[in-house]
Amino acid sequence: MKRLGFVLALSLLITACGGGKVDMYRGGASLTGIYPSNSVEKINNLLWKYNSKQPIKGSATISGKHIFFGNQEGYLFAINLETGSEKWRFKTASSITGTPAIMDGVVYIGSHDGKVYGVRIETGQEYWSSQTSGAVTTSPAIDNKLVFIGNVKGDFYALEADSGRQKWRYQADSSIYSSPSVNDGTLYFGTEDGNLFALSAEGGTERWRFKAQKAIYGSPVITKDAIYVGSQDTSVYAIDRNTGQMKWKYLTEGPVYSTPAVEDGMVYIGSNDGYLYAISETLQRPKWKFKLNDWVISGPVIADTMIYVGSYDNNLYAIDKKEGLKKWQFSTQGAISSSATVEKEKIYFTSQDGSLYAAE
Repeated sequence: MKRLGFVLALSLLITACGGGKVDMYRGGASLTGIYPSNSVEKINNLLWKYNSKQPIKGSATISGKHIFFGNQEGYLFAINLETGSEKWRFKTASSITGTPAIMDGVVYIGSHDGKVYGVRIETGQEYWSSQTSGAVTTSPAIDNKLVFIGNVKGDFYALEADSGRQKWRYQADSSIYSSPSVNDGTLYFGTEDGNLFALSAEGGTERWRFKAQKAIYGSPVITKDAIYVGSQDTSVYAIDRNTGQMKWKYLTEGPVYSTPAVEDGMVYIGSNDGYLYAISETLQRPKWKFKLNDWVISGPVIADTMIYVGSYDNNLYAIDKKEGLKKWQFSTQGAISSSATVEKEKIYFTSQDGSLYAAE
């Protein structure tokens, strides 16, 4: 069953942003992990593999004819989508663990050197850089021509996309390893002390905060009525989007670092207990769960009838989202902590073996 028209409409709705088209982590600023592509129902062949020679912890982002990612050596790479050849690489002064966001011909990325960079797609040259107070480990979000990102010092920034100038800064007082999501003028992120914040995107004023029992390292996902996020306290939380009050929670048997994928009343999320869970919003418990062989830090993504998720067992898995049955797995030489990207019935994913893979 193909529902591409519906999925595409939903994708366009949740990724609507000011300025030009934005390409970013997990398919859009709400981070729901939905890609408007037919499923990759089996792996026929590996199209290409690009070896960056250093571990890759973040995900890759497609924009136009290229795909972009960073690695532990501090390079940001632009790779030709069809051939796997390198267009350029841009060097920062430390590791890159976040995922690039792209708008209007500029790639935005943070680095452990404490800077946020804007890099021109055509040339690979620096457009601007903005110094923050500490290492930036997360992925930027873009909305209304502002770049949003947090750092390990607990400072959260709104930077002007065309200049890198700081528009505002919010001090969360705890390290931020959670990448932000943004929709309808409100942005959300978690902190190491277990707070989930909702801030005004325009001015950075706090609208509410929710307290989990332990750290929030994964990213919050936005739907019409709720925010979904996991915590080191082993819980998956559903939070009322307007009030910040808990609607429900589900306890797994391990810390939850994964970012959920949410579609059609189902919340798909991994846990360090080694399971991928499909949790029904109405039942508030799993419809099914699938056992992997190691931690599931990777955030699952959805394309049509399939869920794709990586594991610390070095494999990327394709799982039927209705029944929770494995369709295929693809082995790499390193843990997969990132989210896959699906486009035109092809799948792209990174591994801590240092490679970016393209398969169909």
